[in-house]
Amino acid sequence: MILGLLGAGALLAPLHSRADTVASLLGNFTINQYCGLRLGADAASLRYVVVFGQLPALRELHAADANGDGATTQAERDAYVEKLAPSLGRGLKLSIDGLQLPLHATRWTSSLPVEQGGFSLRVEVEFRAAAALADGGAHHIELRNDNYSGAMGWHEIVVEPAAGLSAYDTNAFDSSLTGALTQALQTLPAAGPLDERTVHLRVSAGAVPAGAKPLGARPGSAGAKPPAASDSRSSGGFEVAWIERKTKELVGSISAATLAPGVVAFAFLGAILLGAVHALSPGHGKTIVGAYLIGSRGTPRHAVFLGLTVTLTHTAGVFVLGFATLYASRYIVPERLFPILSLICALLVLIMGAVLIFQRTRLAFDRAPAFYPVAAGVAPQGRALLASREFRPLDATVHAHGGRLHSHLPPGAAGEKITWRGLLALGISGGLVPCPSAMVILLAAVALGKTALGMLLVVAFSCGLAITLTLVGLAFLYARNRFRGPRTAARWAKLLPIGSAVLMTLLGIALCASAVRSFG
Repeated sequence: MILGLLGAGALLAPLHSRADTVASLLGNFTINQYCGLRLGADAASLRYVVVFGQLPALRELHAADANGDGATTQAERDAYVEKLAPSLGRGLKLSIDGLQLPLHATRWTSSLPVEQGGFSLRVEVEFRAAAALADGGAHHIELRNDNYSGAMGWHEIVVEPAAGLSAYDTNAFDSSLTGALTQALQTLPAAGPLDERTVHLRVSAGAVPAGAKPLGARPGSAGAKPPAASDSRSSGGFEVAWIERKTKELVGSISAATLAPGVVAFAFLGAILLGAVHALSPGHGKTIVGAYLIGSRGTPRHAVFLGLTVTLTHTAGVFVLGFATLYASRYIVPERLFPILSLICALLVLIMGAVLIFQRTRLAFDRAPAFYPVAAGVAPQGRALLASREFRPLDATVHAHGGRLHSHLPPGAAGEKITWRGLLALGISGGLVPCPSAMVILLAAVALGKTALGMLLVVAFSCGLAITLTLVGLAFLYARNRFRGPRTAARWAKLLPIGSAVLMTLLGIALCASAVRSFG
């Protein structure tokens, strides 16, 4: 009984953290924006900040590398931002009393903030527009941010009137929840991200008119300490934070212009280790593989096949989405594909779990008479099968209708071979969403001009992933065989198949809920 509780706990533990995996992946794709609008007597200034997540940042850095040496200097980044500033200004629509004002860039800079994981890019541009707001009248102002409209991320707008001016009748606030994107977004409240794309307000000199709603502070922004992170850094625990740090070190090890053979060998070993540890972080089909194998009669060969299928699917996803991020982002928006892929995976798991519940519950309450080895009306091949040594006491569920030997157990649970088609579908469901760490390795290698090395490192990463997933599957098979000892065969014959099917269904429900939330 204790072993059964431990096994159930091991399978249930990843449910909560796996449900957050989609959000963690999307965090790597986010493009986060802040607009700080300051209204003066004769001009309006706009501080515009963009923080690119890991994967968009690598794409932007690749474009900013003017000399193609695989490393962007501060001068190269700032020159790139200077070229980018006019298009960013056109995406910011500032109007006063219905008249749109042209925004002129006056200052720009860039940085690589380490608080966002070490691969982010921060771009900051100051815009200015002439505006006479202290002429004694009331003016209607609207600011709309149309930049990166198809990207996910935090979108925050803050308005600050100068001394002598009052802002009112507005949906804006005068304080920032993100500290102008200087805080690590992973530490912000789970109720986020903000999605402020348009604000409107009225401005006039002097005090706020009677009955008007004045501009106020944003709830939760007055120095309150944010709650603990809910992204990959916290939900995944120690191993995810370790992976992020070691991924950065691995990229750093291959950033030199020429690489010694020892460095290359070290990079491959590091990639294998990263893949192995990554397989232990939330997701990657461990729970699915375990729940399926522990409730059926899978063999070590099936465990190996499942592990390889998950890994190959992961690798293919890394290559496709990685190069789409770098070269085809205008036509394919990878961050929009993640929720779709995640929902497909979740539905596959949910459907398989529901079918297994139906099959295995029907088996548990099946009142069909037990079939005896010697019985009339059974085909010769049926008698030969029963006479073989393949069947154990668990196979009392095998019986005959119309002279044909069969069982109501799901494929593989009654001694017949598990279908490879079913195993393939299960493996794909566990590996369809690619690993962001592997994508970081690939895109960083491309940016460094080492595309072939990056692809080989992804393969090495996948090998580490395959080894771990296969060992996990074999461990579940070993645990299942322990449960099916001579004294417990009858009890576990019913409990294990049904319990694992219920677990798969619960996991499918959790994954569906997570995928649906990510569409918002």
